[in-house]
Amino acid sequence: MEVGERLIVEYVKLLTESSRMREADVSDGRRVGWGSPDHIEDLENRIVDLSRWRDKQKKGSEARANYSRLISRLRSELTSAKKRAEKNSSKKA
Repeated sequence: MEVGERLIVEYVKLLTESSRMREADVSDGRRVGWGSPDHIEDLENRIVDLSRWRDKQKKGSEARANYSRLISRLRSELTSAKKRAEKNSSKKA
């Protein structure tokens, strides 16, 4: 393979990898990589905060159910972010 062909192959790889990268907005307004330590920490903090608010609501109330749904959604995002972080760390090793 010629040098020019190798450069084109590398360029295409970089383009496809960057298009697969996801970003997340964290609580302080920054954009960070999906699964980055900042992203995971932010999700964990938001879950703790929402859990406190949920626990202040009456059991069986609509507000408590809404908080529970939000917490469930954030937990699934956290699981996804942790999987991405694990995948990224195994690539680097």
